[in-house]
Amino acid sequence: MTSKKNHQLHSMTGFGKADINLTGFKANWEIRTLNSRNIDINIKLDNQLRPFELTLRKIIQEGLLRGKVDVSLALEPIGSKIENASVEEAFDKRLETMMAMLGKHLGRKGDLSTDMAWQLLLKEDLWNASEEGIVWQDKDVVLLQKSLEEAIAQTMEFRRAEGEQIHAFLDQELGCIEGAIPEVEQQLTQRSQLLREGLERHMQEIKDLDANRFEQEFLYYLDKWDVTEELVRLSAHCAYFRTTMDGGKITGKKLQFITQEIGREINTLGSKASFAPIQHLVVNMKENLEKIKEQLANVL
Repeated sequence: MTSKKNHQLHSMTGFGKADINLTGFKANWEIRTLNSRNIDINIKLDNQLRPFELTLRKIIQEGLLRGKVDVSLALEPIGSKIENASVEEAFDKRLETMMAMLGKHLGRKGDLSTDMAWQLLLKEDLWNASEEGIVWQDKDVVLLQKSLEEAIAQTMEFRRAEGEQIHAFLDQELGCIEGAIPEVEQQLTQRSQLLREGLERHMQEIKDLDANRFEQEFLYYLDKWDVTEELVRLSAHCAYFRTTMDGGKITGKKLQFITQEIGREINTLGSKASFAPIQHLVVNMKENLEKIKEQLANVL
């Protein structure tokens, strides 16, 4: 059985980035996500943006929903000056001094590159007119948030593409389980015939063969080993899994719950089978289900 194409499974593995030019410098967002039971956000920001961290975290949480999320913001100067900062001859001398100090601190001989110096200065907020780091303007913060949303959208598109591959895999493994159900039903007919023959041989060893006793024994074992209800429920659970998977919603946890129900029916089927060919089919179904569970651990 094949699934319809309008599904929206998303992986929790993702990557996204976005760049924005602000007042005198360029901001670069980068997002990496992995699977996690809940939302776990690690965000690296310029110190001057700490007052806005809760707002940024809320944007990230609402956009990415679940997973281990690493977010970093890199700042680069545009050209050789930054507005709102005192960039004069005194600053050139100060930059030269700072480079020498940083080079000494890092065990270098004053050969620290300009690009590296800029990164260190920006990262540590060691410069501006007020000696307090970059002065963020309100319009810059708004643009920065929009840029973050772009990076999140790119990450979700990455997740969606990964989800396409996971969906194809789940569809295949679920199809194997569904395909085994009619095979089990075929084996049940053979099992019933072998059961009857075995009971007949056993009863023939008894001198006084009681036909009623034979039928009672036969019906007892048929009822004890009957798996009709398990097969019906297993088929229903598989159909529900497929409907949920193709439902176009964020359903990773729900799919995990459905696999638990599928597993219960497969286990019961195995314990009641008492027939090697059926037990072999059960082993294969368990293998398929385990593969499904492994993939669902990374589904949003």
